[in-house]
Amino acid sequence: MGRIRARFAAIEGMLRAEIEARDRSLEALRVRASILNVLLPMSGVALILAAWSLLQRERRRRVDAEAALLASNARLEDTVAQRTAELQHALGEIEAFAHGLDRSIEDERRRLAREVHDQLGQLLTALKMMVHRALQGAPGRERDWAQIEAVLGEGIAAVRRISAALRPPLLDDLGLEAALGLAGRQFAERTGLACEVELADAGRLNADQANQLYRIAQEALTNVARHAQAARVRIEGTVAGGEYRLTVEDDGVGMKPQARSSLGLTSMRERAALAGGELHIGPGAAGGVRVEARVPFAAEGEDG
Repeated sequence: MGRIRARFAAIEGMLRAEIEARDRSLEALRVRASILNVLLPMSGVALILAAWSLLQRERRRRVDAEAALLASNARLEDTVAQRTAELQHALGEIEAFAHGLDRSIEDERRRLAREVHDQLGQLLTALKMMVHRALQGAPGRERDWAQIEAVLGEGIAAVRRISAALRPPLLDDLGLEAALGLAGRQFAERTGLACEVELADAGRLNADQANQLYRIAQEALTNVARHAQAARVRIEGTVAGGEYRLTVEDDGVGMKPQARSSLGLTSMRERAALAGGELHIGPGAAGGVRVEARVPFAAEGEDG
């Protein structure tokens, strides 16, 4: 019995030791759990704070980038606006220079036409009269006089043609309709083509517009004579939508693609622009070419 009791006592001691060991282990686990319960929330808070800090920094960087982009766009828009204004100013100066140059050319043509007609024409006429008087009564000179008179007559006619080509007097005296009517008749006589001219309300155009339209029609007729191989050409002027439309249309072979960049067409476009309008070129109703200049009416009293 004593051994049994001793044995139970030993077993009881072992169990108590095991229980104490387990209690110590549980206590250690409880302490670690307590520490973790404290550390984990603190770590979560720290991570949240770090993430928030990173988000705020990224937000500030995005805001700064957007502000820099807006400032850059504003500077770019200001630069573009400034360059556009400078370009428009330069274009205005070029256009004003072109207007002044064209007007000075026309003034010089007008002056030269007057000089040729008044001085050289009068000189040839006076020479003809003096030669006629000198040869009157001279025996055997009648045949020479006929030759001299023919040469002088050709000289006077040449002076008149040159004067009219430089500046047709009808354009200043009677307006665009009379000037183009005469140009059409002379064109028909010179080329043998039928030329019909019909203008309405051309008197509403100012002097500069009438001059530019006359030159456009003149260049168009020159192109018809050179390239169109036409039998008929028509010049028509009408009023539509607050603008004057002058058309020159032929029944020829049409326009070659490479001819669209020719100097003559460029000159017509520039003249239409100088008159404040635009030029349209396309096929005609009879298969030829239709040139149409559209010019808005200038304000009353305004000269080009």
